Amino acid sequence: MKTIEKYAPSDLSEVIFGSENSLYLVNAIAQGAFDCHVLLHGPNGTGKTTTAELLAQAIGGEDALIETKDFNTVLAMPDLKDYLQRCASLARLTASGKYFVIWHEFDNAKANPNVLWTALDDLGSDVMLILTTNNFMKIHPSLRSRCKVVEMPALTAQDVLPRAQWILQQEGLVLERDQLLTYLKPQQVSGDLRKYFGELDKLLYLHKQGMPMPPWNPSATRQAMRVI
Repeated sequence: MKTIEKYAPSDLSEVIFGSENSLYLVNAIAQGAFDCHVLLHGPNGTGKTTTAELLAQAIGGEDALIETKDFNTVLAMPDLKDYLQRCASLARLTASGKYFVIWHEFDNAKANPNVLWTALDDLGSDVMLILTTNNFMKIHPSLRSRCKVVEMPALTAQDVLPRAQWILQQEGLVLERDQLLTYLKPQQVSGDLRKYFGELDKLLYLHKQGMPMPPWNPSATRQAMRVI
């Protein structure tokens, strides 16, 4: 099993954030400091999808009631408000407390979201909308204004390092911090968590085959760290 699947976060404390502001804001929402809709935006592989789903669980519990239909299907409903109202009424009778609508890559929505934001205004805190997007400006301004906006920036090797080092240790591979950082740094070009975890998979393969780790220059890495 790939490390990105085996060590997928089970709660928000295990999510890797590329910004302290994002970390604080997401945790504040999860703890009830803000009762709001949420828009997570950033490039590919920054944990938007995972954060959205774990945020709903943090608020509504493991059995949080979450919309299963895609956004184009729901937005095309002639009775969208009534539909969400029925779902919210059901959610209030459960431990979920509210109904969660989580839609990913919402910049690809084809329908006009006018009816959606009108329904959200009328339903208040009974429905929580959580959107993710790679293209913030393609989200309608009226939706952006109704959401707490959380930027999920590209991840640096330093962001990923603590979790990566812990994962390797769980698999029996102990590397020096600077050594592992050397292997992770080339993936900063994309900042994509999938690429970083792909590097961990390569290192674990070498380890399990009894092969040496890739060469690295300790003095060069430490000098680069001082520059940073």
